[in-house]
Amino acid sequence: MEDYSEKQLSILKVAERLFADQGFHGTSVRDIAQEADVNIAMISYYFGSKEKLLETIFRYRMEASRKFINELLENDTLEPLEKINSLIDRFIKKMMGEQYFQCIMSREQLNSQHSPIRDLIWQLKGEMLGLMRPIVTQAQAAGTFYKDVDIEMLMTTLFGTIHQLMPAQHILRNSEATRSMNDDEYREYLKNRVSTHLKKLFKAILTHEF
Repeated sequence: MEDYSEKQLSILKVAERLFADQGFHGTSVRDIAQEADVNIAMISYYFGSKEKLLETIFRYRMEASRKFINELLENDTLEPLEKINSLIDRFIKKMMGEQYFQCIMSREQLNSQHSPIRDLIWQLKGEMLGLMRPIVTQAQAAGTFYKDVDIEMLMTTLFGTIHQLMPAQHILRNSEATRSMNDDEYREYLKNRVSTHLKKLFKAILTHEF
């Protein structure tokens, strides 16, 4: 996993927030430099260009997930369904904790123009699918998971459900109990709620048990 200096991380986090708020094309390197309190030359020195800066944000955000999934694959103490449950919780925590990044992902995927950034999104999604696939296929070979599993749709279900949850948070806060929670308590409640839902759903699909 690549190491970044404190200054590089500061620039990455400022750029991520501005790209989310203003869009990639609506944000200039000058905007990022001013917000990060650095000169433009420093951004060019570290990252080369605005496109490379965004690419670095993607690499930074996804590298930890790659490491986590690889560790799951190598873990011989967890049952396959436990690995899937760990994967679900990992992505819930990651996606709900990185909402600026998820905003960039959503906006760039909807961009009708061909761009290296959109290509990078699909490349990274393909990598995530490639990392999850062995967890499922190894369990299928052992007879633990059913053969009639569409792994691509599993990943789409996982990411799509969490993506939908984030903008719909206020709609789901419709009971007296949730309205009385503070923001941190409510976020934790939502994480647990979607985690329970997805784990039940994946168990049913993978093992035909409810």
